[in-house]
Amino acid sequence: MADTRAKFLKILKAELEDLLEDIGVVERKAAERLAKEEITDYVYKENDGLLRLESEAVRDLIGIIDGIDLSLYKNIDTLTLDLDQRVRELVRDHEDPEAVYRFFLRKLNKVRRYVESRD
Repeated sequence: MADTRAKFLKILKAELEDLLEDIGVVERKAAERLAKEEITDYVYKENDGLLRLESEAVRDLIGIIDGIDLSLYKNIDTLTLDLDQRVRELVRDHEDPEAVYRFFLRKLNKVRRYVESRD
């Protein structure tokens, strides 16, 4: 059981790290569009600010995962319920964009389905 929980967290962390890379790609594309004058400086700054908030929030989510003590969880059900609650609270308390929670939930469910299909 511990192996499944550990695998779950490892894959979830990799998915969130991949999300960070995707956000970085969007940031670079926006900078390119600004340089080509396809978007205004105002639009670029608004988007850049939002992307930075999202990146920082995803890093915080990775920190939560890194701090998980698997011995506290009987199975993936209890682990995912706790992660969901922690992330909701973090997003609310930090006033992060709602999209961060939605991104996380989508990744959480994707990884859960994958891990459970392998058992």
